[in-house]
Amino acid sequence: MKNLLTKIIILLFIAVQSSCYLKPFIKYSWNKDGFKKFSKKEKLAGNNENPHRAYKINRYDWKVEIFPKKQKIAGKMKITFTPSIRQDTFMFDLQKRMKVESFTCNMPDAILKHQGDFLYVSFPSDRDFVSRISLDIKYKGKPVKMMGEGPIQWKKDDKGRHWISSITEGVGPHFMMPCNILLGTEPDTTSISVTVPSNLTVTANGQLTEVIETKNKKTFKHLVTNPINIYNISFNAGHFIKLEKPYTDVNGIDRTIECFVMDYRKEVANEYYNQAPIIMKEFEQLFGVFPWWNDGCRFVESTFAAMEHQSCIAMGDEYYKDWKDTINTTLVHELAHEWWGNNVTGKDYCDIWIHEGMATYSEALFLEKFLGKEDYYERMSRMVRSTYNRIPIHKQCGVVYNSWTNGADQDIYDKGALMMNSLRVLVNDDELFLSALRQIQVDFSVQNVSSEEMVSKLNELLLDDYSPMLNWYLDEAKPPQLEIKLDKRKGKLYYRWVKEIPLMMRQELLLIMNEEEISINPTTEFQTIDVVSGQNLKLSIERGIYYQLKILEIIE
Repeated sequence: MKNLLTKIIILLFIAVQSSCYLKPFIKYSWNKDGFKKFSKKEKLAGNNENPHRAYKINRYDWKVEIFPKKQKIAGKMKITFTPSIRQDTFMFDLQKRMKVESFTCNMPDAILKHQGDFLYVSFPSDRDFVSRISLDIKYKGKPVKMMGEGPIQWKKDDKGRHWISSITEGVGPHFMMPCNILLGTEPDTTSISVTVPSNLTVTANGQLTEVIETKNKKTFKHLVTNPINIYNISFNAGHFIKLEKPYTDVNGIDRTIECFVMDYRKEVANEYYNQAPIIMKEFEQLFGVFPWWNDGCRFVESTFAAMEHQSCIAMGDEYYKDWKDTINTTLVHELAHEWWGNNVTGKDYCDIWIHEGMATYSEALFLEKFLGKEDYYERMSRMVRSTYNRIPIHKQCGVVYNSWTNGADQDIYDKGALMMNSLRVLVNDDELFLSALRQIQVDFSVQNVSSEEMVSKLNELLLDDYSPMLNWYLDEAKPPQLEIKLDKRKGKLYYRWVKEIPLMMRQELLLIMNEEEISINPTTEFQTIDVVSGQNLKLSIERGIYYQLKILEIIE
């Protein structure tokens, strides 16, 4: 009833607003069983084969001024790109509430049209093309906001001062700047210039290169020298102070981890971020050297819970250690993204499990190294209990949709991690398995890869064909199922796999039955275990490969 009331309130809110721009924020919260119908707009936006998107982004130069009182922005984006094919129209993205004020191009006679959430740049068909095209788009507007959330969050800190953060994952970076929203079009270089009232401090991705002060304003300029996925481009503005944590990397080079925190939370934040070098050390040993030392490693206190913004990770304002008072697993998760999601990036939004599933699994790997195997098992067990199994974690490719209000779509996190644990169990060689994860960071460094490419690479590095098992977890809504029949009168328990899955057919499973460990080797034919007549059974499957128990019948 509570969920129904919430949805009715949201519907009324949308009706009052009488504008379709809010649809991406709520469209998929209704459907618990999957995304069955995508709009033409979503297919057009996400089509990787669209010839109008046949170009390479060389550079973004984003300049934006923030007006906290009015909750508006005014920006200028310079997009430099190289066409892949000769054509007269190229397509970009800018949400329709952002209004284009002017446009220039290094090619004469270029025309810009803003249609819906798309930007079309057209040239005369007989025009000779230059090798690189530069667009300068000046725009302004009030970014969309729903119930206090949006691509730019306008909040007040505990002292009533302006505190502003940007976050566009799941919403769309085009809600605050002109760009190409596809994952596979990372720029080689990005500059970010943010102008704010003079009493605010800004931090963003990359290295701070310059601060320009005028009478009432400050402009903070940052430069990202590495490719960056589009939804990671971000900024934070507030009354920050900078903490520094010394660290020696895996190659013996002295580094500094920076932490931008609210000025009134210095002491608690300083103690909290002592864990950052510890987490960094374990991850560099697991996955190789941190990929972005030349752009920096920075954490910043943000208006929302957390986000893996490359080289400038956003963390919320709750400074506590959630795992047995030893470590904060959200901090672990977000730092893991610098390898999984930022260094190795999905080719399409359907491949986002490579980001979230791998970062979630990295939490368990960290706990195993830091605290021991039992904590690894406990983390995996929690994932079993929080998995929906309603929507495949590898969804339809070539579409762009908003998923942040659909709980079932969050299986990309825990179920993606459970898949990797299952793979580890089947490989049964930790040295080989962990070396494969390190090698992926080398072979796919700063690349966009598809799920198919990831599966192929795992097969190559693990020296066997795990495709049937991996594709089952990726493409099926439910994991493999073990059918169970219990005959209490005869004292027999019957079990079998519902369907055959290569490799798993020879896998020994550890079944916990009334706290007693029993090893079984299921096939697709029923096998039996003798149990005490009349006994009730409590079954647990949380330490091996991830599957479901399907109880067929219980004969009393």
